[in-house]
Amino acid sequence: MGVATSAVDRVRAIAAAAQTDYRIPGLVVAVAERGHLIEQVSIGSADISAQVPARPDVQYRIGSITKTVTAVAVMQLAAAHAIDLRGPLRQAWKGGPLDDISIADLLTHGSGLQREPGGAVWETLRFPSREELVDVANRAERFYPQDSWFHYSNLGFALLGEMVAQISGTTWAEHVAEHVLGPLDMLRTTISANPPAAQGYSVEPYSDEVVAEPGVDCQGLAPAAQLWSTAEDLCRWTGLLTGGRPDLLSAETLAQMRGPRTIADLDHWSWGFGLGLMLLRDKETVYLGHTGSMPGFLAAVVCHPASRLGVVVLANTTGGFQIAGLASQLLTVVREGGDTLPEWVPATSPPPHIAPLLGRWWSEWNEWTFRWRDGHLQASLARAPGGDGVTIFNEVSPDEFVAMTGSERGERLLVVRAEDRLGEVGKLYWATYPFTRTPVPFGGPRRPKSDPGS
Repeated sequence: MGVATSAVDRVRAIAAAAQTDYRIPGLVVAVAERGHLIEQVSIGSADISAQVPARPDVQYRIGSITKTVTAVAVMQLAAAHAIDLRGPLRQAWKGGPLDDISIADLLTHGSGLQREPGGAVWETLRFPSREELVDVANRAERFYPQDSWFHYSNLGFALLGEMVAQISGTTWAEHVAEHVLGPLDMLRTTISANPPAAQGYSVEPYSDEVVAEPGVDCQGLAPAAQLWSTAEDLCRWTGLLTGGRPDLLSAETLAQMRGPRTIADLDHWSWGFGLGLMLLRDKETVYLGHTGSMPGFLAAVVCHPASRLGVVVLANTTGGFQIAGLASQLLTVVREGGDTLPEWVPATSPPPHIAPLLGRWWSEWNEWTFRWRDGHLQASLARAPGGDGVTIFNEVSPDEFVAMTGSERGERLLVVRAEDRLGEVGKLYWATYPFTRTPVPFGGPRRPKSDPGS
């Protein structure tokens, strides 16, 4: 595995230009494939006074990337039927607030809830405690009816995290450490700094002097923005977000999270949200992940599920550039500017009842290819580019499957086997549409016209 030299060179050049142009004290860029760090560029200093260089193993504040960790914890509970995403917080949190807002609307920033807890929290840097969240939420403004408009809300994610804590009978931090971060070996992702860690800075606008920013304890807002992490750990996180850990996040659940729910940019549709995941459009491609900012820090994680590639960008500066745009640009360079070096791994034979389903099928005069990959039956249009438009099926029985991804997600694939030829498949029905081995017009094969003289 690896990235072609031409792409690595471009990534290094773009990172170096960004560090110079935006005057970033320390910048780390990491490229991940299938959750593994395969290339990295580190420039500058993570901590100038302590003489700690920028490196992939140094912790940075990741701000709102924390929300993706909280979202995964929520979706794990939903998959375990501990909560209903369509229901309110108090279904699992006795005495919880906002009985008329659904968990799903909080995940998508479609609740209409105000952004922050209220008061001058980003001036005083004093945030409400866990115990104060219910009162804060009950007094919060509601700018829009739920599920009508996008409005980013740190308060909403604080409430989601407290719901997780209430269900688990522990703290949010302990729950995600045990059920999310620990199983991924993300041991350098913590709620407080664990050296080596970066110092957050701002840079004076009219000189090159750096100003050390204070540390921030988010208290009750921790599930929205508290975590510290490293580029190495966040590369592992891209592995989860691109489907590499179905034991922690099933393909069905990940597909739910990736589905677009709210559009943040109504003019260009350049970004929006699924269930806790930011969706970023770069030209004709949509990436998923999240950005983060805290005093002295900017961070971004973006992924491309089809190629299983991801990019992590960590910077110890408060502002001055759009980190989402930089991360998306770098991921596009990796994907298109230079191909990843492939590694094919042999697999065992498909199960006997699957083998007759594989190969070419026709429906509505379109040719489809059915394959066995990564333990699942998969289908795609024969003319589709590699990796694009793939539907992955979950097996219900040997002759019944359910689409887990793609435009027909949830629809059933039924197998019709020939009674006189054991195991041979005569036809498929997917979402009620027939699939045959040769092209067939609507209504079935044409019958010969009768002889007029007969």
